[in-house]
Amino acid sequence: MLATFPLFPAALQSLSSIHSSQTVRFGVITDVHQDVMHDGHERLERFVEAMQLANVDFIIQLGDFCVPHPRNSGFMEIWKSFQGPRYHVLGNHDMDGGYQRQHTVQYYQMPDRFYTFDAGPIRGIVLDTNDPGGSATGYKKYIAKDQIQWLEEQLAQSDRPVCLFLHHPLDEPKGIENRREVRAVLEKAQSRSSNILAVFSGHYHEDYHHLVQQVRYLQINSASYVWLGEAGARETWDPLIHKKHPSLRSVAAYKDPLWALVTIDFSSNQLIVQGRQSQWVGPNPWERGVKESDYPKQTNRPEISSVQVAIDRL
Repeated sequence: MLATFPLFPAALQSLSSIHSSQTVRFGVITDVHQDVMHDGHERLERFVEAMQLANVDFIIQLGDFCVPHPRNSGFMEIWKSFQGPRYHVLGNHDMDGGYQRQHTVQYYQMPDRFYTFDAGPIRGIVLDTNDPGGSATGYKKYIAKDQIQWLEEQLAQSDRPVCLFLHHPLDEPKGIENRREVRAVLEKAQSRSSNILAVFSGHYHEDYHHLVQQVRYLQINSASYVWLGEAGARETWDPLIHKKHPSLRSVAAYKDPLWALVTIDFSSNQLIVQGRQSQWVGPNPWERGVKESDYPKQTNRPEISSVQVAIDRL
């Protein structure tokens, strides 16, 4: 088992001094939902500014960012203002409004729906969990055979440790439909070379992490909110804001945007996640009428936990 424990302030402060050829540092944000939130621009702007100050090697967003509509051009310009490599993952809501995946790929200027990139001592593998397949109606949660074969090849060929990035997680029982098939590929690769450092995902707007068969899964919370639907619908902003953004009544929003700053340090063999805490805007979800059995308090919170784990290197 990998050791895991919360980061204390002294450890967080020391991150600014960790930056060498044996380290890589990056910022992760997910589920901003620009097309739902009235303040998506401000949330993204704060993330980009913080990552510039942290001098990260790259930033990545894990999906449900924005649809490829001209109205979102200003939002995209904020993302592009980061002075360094920027990477995208496709979320299920990034094709809302009748767009196809290729429309969003082109709008985001992604190399493809799934791809790899190198960042110093690590390789990033980006997956697309929106493939046709499975039995679910509505939004798809699936990775097709061709992409799984490609993933196997990338893991076998990688000359450096790997981080994987995808929108839908590989959890039980609510991850992608063929999650066990994909996890088997990861577990086989991990047993062979121990080169998978972590798997980062979004989608569920929850905060947790766990280890399955020596593969570390990190669920990154939404930058913006927990979706409650009609069960917890309530207006918490000015009526004019709700009139312009009608879906806002169905969210329990976070006062401040959430993101994670990740440092992988091979000199000390540590993966360090520096998270953030915020507060609910207005009443919390349970005060708004939703059941704790549907929204467990230990994972549904305005927070991304700070974590430190031991890692191995090839």
